[in-house]
Amino acid sequence: MVRQPRSRSVDWLWWATSSGELQPFLDHPDHDQQEIAREKSAVAVQLARLGDPLVDCLAAIAPDVLADALWRLPNPTRTDTLRALRVPPARRPTPAIAEHALKRLRKQTPSVRGYTAQVVTLPVLRVLLPATLDTDSGALDGEILESLKTTPFTSDLIRLTAIADWGFSCQAAALLRLALTEADLALPGWPADVIADVVAACRRFETFCRDRMCGAGEPPSPLRSLDDALGRARAAADSVTAAVAAGRAPEEADLSMLGLVGPAVAEARAAVGALVEAEADTLPEDRPGLAAAITAHEAAVHARELAGVDRFRHLDGPPVHAAAIGELRESAADLSARHENWDPADRRRVLALGDLGGLIDAIADDRDDGVDELAETIRPHLPDPTIVNAALRGRLSWDETPTSDAAEDDTPTAPEDSEPAPETSIGAGSDSAPGYDAGSDADTDPVPATEARPADADGAFAAEQDGPDSPDGPNGPVGPSEAVSDRADSTHLVEAADEQGAPEPPAEPEPAALIGELIGRGDYASAAGAMSADVPERISALRALAYADGARSDTGAVAVSLREELDEMAMRAPSHDRATQLLTVAAAARGAVLCGHSTYGLLQEAAAGLGDLPAVATLARHIATGSAQGLLGGTRNLGALEALAEAEAGAATCAADAAEALLHPRHLRFPRATSIAQLWWRPEDGLLGRLLQLAAGNERRDLDEVAEALRRLTKHHELESRLSAIDEEFRNGKGHRLEGPARRRLLEYARESLGTVSRWVDAMRRVAETEAEAESWIAGPLTDLRHALLADRPEAELELAELAAHTGDPLTAGAARAAAASLSATLDLLDGHPLTGPEPTPEALLPDTPNPT
Repeated sequence: MVRQPRSRSVDWLWWATSSGELQPFLDHPDHDQQEIAREKSAVAVQLARLGDPLVDCLAAIAPDVLADALWRLPNPTRTDTLRALRVPPARRPTPAIAEHALKRLRKQTPSVRGYTAQVVTLPVLRVLLPATLDTDSGALDGEILESLKTTPFTSDLIRLTAIADWGFSCQAAALLRLALTEADLALPGWPADVIADVVAACRRFETFCRDRMCGAGEPPSPLRSLDDALGRARAAADSVTAAVAAGRAPEEADLSMLGLVGPAVAEARAAVGALVEAEADTLPEDRPGLAAAITAHEAAVHARELAGVDRFRHLDGPPVHAAAIGELRESAADLSARHENWDPADRRRVLALGDLGGLIDAIADDRDDGVDELAETIRPHLPDPTIVNAALRGRLSWDETPTSDAAEDDTPTAPEDSEPAPETSIGAGSDSAPGYDAGSDADTDPVPATEARPADADGAFAAEQDGPDSPDGPNGPVGPSEAVSDRADSTHLVEAADEQGAPEPPAEPEPAALIGELIGRGDYASAAGAMSADVPERISALRALAYADGARSDTGAVAVSLREELDEMAMRAPSHDRATQLLTVAAAARGAVLCGHSTYGLLQEAAAGLGDLPAVATLARHIATGSAQGLLGGTRNLGALEALAEAEAGAATCAADAAEALLHPRHLRFPRATSIAQLWWRPEDGLLGRLLQLAAGNERRDLDEVAEALRRLTKHHELESRLSAIDEEFRNGKGHRLEGPARRRLLEYARESLGTVSRWVDAMRRVAETEAEAESWIAGPLTDLRHALLADRPEAELELAELAAHTGDPLTAGAARAAAASLSATLDLLDGHPLTGPEPTPEALLPDTPNPT
């Protein structure tokens, strides 16, 4: 979601201060922001030569295209945007309402219009751009061009996206450049020479971003111009000295070269002042002094960057992100240890960590200006991009408590010649500790009485106990009762009692068979309640599937709970548990198809772990692709597909009738009539057999051919004439013509077959008419996606059935049965079969199930 800035300004050359005041980016206190603004200004200046290209793009876009783009937005962004355009947000805009919204968008002020265009086109931008930053410009261009070729979006929407969002990143600038050149999306009224200048400015901006973020080269020194001027001045001074020594006047060019040193020094002082954030008048006037100021500044910057890296050793967050946080901590420790020898790759990691730290601080301070752009910039440079989502949600913070390493350093150590003390655990006065482990060993060497020992609130001690056959023999660690009785005499060794209390039996294992049975029959609330709390990913997947199976529309309370649960799951690290993967696929697929929720990441991550279930993985990837492309838009799409599925079902029934008619035996008593029937109904080239064969194939491409042949054969007396002609060929002038019952029966058979073919033609025409009545995005990409999913369905159902029957894990078997049932209902939605029954409340679905955090 894109947060609307307080200033409502989208001018790339302006930034909002903490008070909301707009300032030029060229006056930004951050030198890097100034450099970026200079490069962007070159592109903005060239675009301004086109007039107002954003208004031109909006003038070319159609209302239905805008309606599609608005409806792809996730809530609450979609609702806010529609309300800003004075459009009712409850349902998809009709053509008339979309026309009204487009007119209002065109009449908005430039800043508001630009912001709205960015909000509308940001989902399109994310689909068109590659997921990761490619440092090779050729590879980046290839990926973007492939997206432009395969995207379902219209050229007008792509043009609007390129013009509105070019300043987000160097990738977005590359999209603008390619849209104006390779994709030929420039409007006819835009001058070719201006387009060429815009493209050149985009290339310079891309090169600058790539050099800055990827370490392709060092930034130019502020003293470079001064060094050039001093070099020329030295040469000119030598010439002047030689001329004076020779008794002649120096050359005017040499004297003018000496005069350039003063302005070069002033320029260098100004550049160094901007770099070190100091007044130019306070800086030295000689080059060594300026170089020393730069060196001191670089040392200070390095110290700040090192401090920013060190902060990540104290990064804290929810347990679900423990792995990603651990990677960041390890990366920070590695960078800190090698801070004097950072290479370009290390510099990229340092910049990414610094930006991520700034993002965490901005969210903590409730400063949301530009956080989305910053998140999109740093996401490709982190080992686990999902950590950025946690930062945006305010779930990351800095733990100021000492780290475990520091705590260990402060712990007093035993003398080198002493043995380690036996491990102890806090007890409550019972004969055995609650955490007793029968397989653990404990030392029996004496422990100095001065060493601290853990105790509970009552002062009792508990120690792990060894059995009588352990290597320690009968003199094992002390029991709690002996520890209390001998506490006063702590200068002597403690001897264990001869008779130890029986240890507590280990906890019963998780009732996997019962939980698997509950999951298999759809009782997800009971299964989640009976499951151990140390598997939050599986519990969350069960909760999501419960909401998914209970939802009946994309606007109800259950659908809202399903979206929230899926968003929480997307924040977690991918699970490698097979049962969790299957439950995730089922829940995410229903959320995408029924609710139109974007579940691309969840489905792709789950599919990556289903290598031994290729059909299920393919099904998940197809749904993920449709979700990312905005094709799965909830009940509106399903309602449009219902009529289409009904028409296709009718055509399939007629095709089955044609296949049956083709196999129907036609034996007549008269041999010549039987021969004619065999010839007419031959599937390869028979007069009627070929038509039945094409109809049985149920292919749209054969409709015109079959319809034309049917039109000719149903003309008046056409069949009679064809029968008389072939009868004459068989008779060859001998015998009587075919008459009587045999002729009548042969013509009846022919008319029955033509009737079957005619019904298939009518049904297939209804399919074409239904698609024509639907919108273009349904008739094309969504229909293709539906056919691909239905083709994947049989093999996926077979894989899940075999997994449930042959796996030895009851949890996996139950998850496979639940996933098969849920996916079947989800695919039935695409086939025109709506969900039945009333929608329960979220509380009724999961009355007492804890929500894992």
